[in-house]
Amino acid sequence: MWHGRGINQVGILTLKKKIALGFLVIVITLGAINFSWVGYVAHLARHQAGVIFGKEKIAERLQSPTLDANEKNLLQETLKIRAFLEKAYGLQNSKSYRYFYDLKRNYLGFNITVVPRFSLKPEAFHFWPIGSFDYLGFFDLNLAESWAERYRKKGYDVYLSEIGGYSTLGWFEDPLYSTQLKGRAVGLVLLLAHELAHEKLYFKNDTMFSELLASFIERKAARAYLIATGRKVASEKEKEAYALLVKTFSARVDKLKMELEALYNLSIADTEKLHKKEQLLAVFREWLVGHKTLRQKIPAARELAAIKDLNNAVLVQFHRYNPMRTQFSTVYEKCEKVAQPFGCFFDALAPLKDYTKNQRREWLKGAG
Repeated sequence: MWHGRGINQVGILTLKKKIALGFLVIVITLGAINFSWVGYVAHLARHQAGVIFGKEKIAERLQSPTLDANEKNLLQETLKIRAFLEKAYGLQNSKSYRYFYDLKRNYLGFNITVVPRFSLKPEAFHFWPIGSFDYLGFFDLNLAESWAERYRKKGYDVYLSEIGGYSTLGWFEDPLYSTQLKGRAVGLVLLLAHELAHEKLYFKNDTMFSELLASFIERKAARAYLIATGRKVASEKEKEAYALLVKTFSARVDKLKMELEALYNLSIADTEKLHKKEQLLAVFREWLVGHKTLRQKIPAARELAAIKDLNNAVLVQFHRYNPMRTQFSTVYEKCEKVAQPFGCFFDALAPLKDYTKNQRREWLKGAG
């Protein structure tokens, strides 16, 4: 999924706009090679065309006399956050989040994660030349639901989740969407810190590692921004208490994953394997219900407890956006001592682009 610039007032296409339109043609052509994907690719193209020709500069939107106070404040905050992150991350020539796009609907899009019934390895979807991803993105709920049902009928575990944002990895100018103006400043800084982290450092064909990295650093960047702008943040004591809860929760999730992986490796009948799988998930759900404090304090625990159909795809999605490994923390703690901790963090991780996916998995475990 990609964005580009629109036609300027005199109707002349810039080089960047030509590239954007040409790229859409390529995507549609590639989709046509596999007929079943034509509808999917076409709906991406429709969304992108709307963004390319419909987005407007935030600076210009702020001049509108009809802009309500809340939107005006959040748009101004967006520009401040963007400037802060651009400097903190050491981004150069990024034009993301300088623009605004009104979706004229109450959602941005959806992802579906597809995982075999007896595995915790998600299906990968390939998009040349960007790379492969462990999920499919949609901008139409009905289409997303129909694709999810298609994979369910094939026997896969599927999880359909709403997305708050996404990155084109610097290919085009990612705008701020109207649906992203619903919350407070802290939500905006988490969003921008996550998506711009992808733009700064992304590991091609390794969705999980890229998302874990962005999900880790977004929290650090958000805290830094809130402190820099005089907002209240959690005390060291509160951070320690929260970290203990997260440790307890993540240990139980890891236990479930290990139990499931051990089960899936057994040479038993599928009917028995499915029954035992359902038992393990039921026990985990009961554990969540019995830990009220965890559900109150940890959003991921609350979200998992609310999902009626826990399955492999849910667990994969949860793990992808909830970094509970210590390796990122180890790197960041070393970088906190320097003048530009975020730049140091990204620089320290950049050499991992030369690793294989398995080597990065080992690194996360502390063995790399």
